[in-house]
Amino acid sequence: MLPKKLKKGDLVGLVAPSNYTDKEKEILLNNAIKIVEGFGLNVKKGKHITTKNKYGTSAGTPEERAADINKMFADKDTKMIWCVQGGVTANEILELLDYDLIKKNPKIFMGLSDNTVILNAINKKTGLITFYGPDAKAGNKDEYFDSEYSHQEFQKRLMRGSGEIVKLSDWKCVRKGKAKGKIMGGHLGCLLKLAGTEYWPDLNNSILALEGYHADIRTTQWRLAQLKQMGVFGQLAGIVIGFVYGFDKDSQLDADGNRVYFEDLVLEVTKEYDFPILKINEFGHKCPCTILPIGGMAELDAENKEFKIKKCVD
Repeated sequence: MLPKKLKKGDLVGLVAPSNYTDKEKEILLNNAIKIVEGFGLNVKKGKHITTKNKYGTSAGTPEERAADINKMFADKDTKMIWCVQGGVTANEILELLDYDLIKKNPKIFMGLSDNTVILNAINKKTGLITFYGPDAKAGNKDEYFDSEYSHQEFQKRLMRGSGEIVKLSDWKCVRKGKAKGKIMGGHLGCLLKLAGTEYWPDLNNSILALEGYHADIRTTQWRLAQLKQMGVFGQLAGIVIGFVYGFDKDSQLDADGNRVYFEDLVLEVTKEYDFPILKINEFGHKCPCTILPIGGMAELDAENKEFKIKKCVD
């Protein structure tokens, strides 16, 4: 199910399914709002964006966070719902979302990081294509909606419906091959929060997009091993690896002092498979971000370093 693309004058609703927005980050949020308003869009904030729950871990209770999302889907004037930021507790709200309401009111839903769980859950429960894209924060070089690249990708994907991904980096063929399939995934660790639940995505014939934030070798090893033990790699058509901050910004070294990359670990754990693997740097944490449609179709040619998104908005 495709949401409708944005047009000038449309209303974008901001929600916080996971972490709350403090005063410092509210400045960054307001900067992002100004940028989006410059695209000709209007913006409104959900009720609980700055609410802090009693533990200081989330933007209010699970019920409050879910209510903000449900209200945005129910509001006929809201054409896009954008998650302000990630965190750790987005999975608390999954059973509180009104999936029948969402299915009857399809619209663009975008988030990053911990919102991986919501993006994949909504797609699983409703068939609606969701979007893995930058946080609604700008004004700090380490944030995600600061670059002109991210602004252009937002307008291109969500307002014009283009599937082109402009290359900012030298893409790397990790394993040759071609594939067609629906894009699934997001942040590897957050995706695994869905394991064993009714919200785990259907990964058959999919192109699994993977990225990470403070990832290291041992953490990545156990996460990839879990995917293997779940039978995930036998289902995939291909893998696209994004910018993995812990490996691509920081350096991870083996016991002999040699640098190790995230894609090295993926290639090793999938050595008995032959699906293509492509490494790009245009989605992830603290990098200029393109926007990937979760559940949207794509074509991958790793040897020729091509990754093309098919139609994902009406």
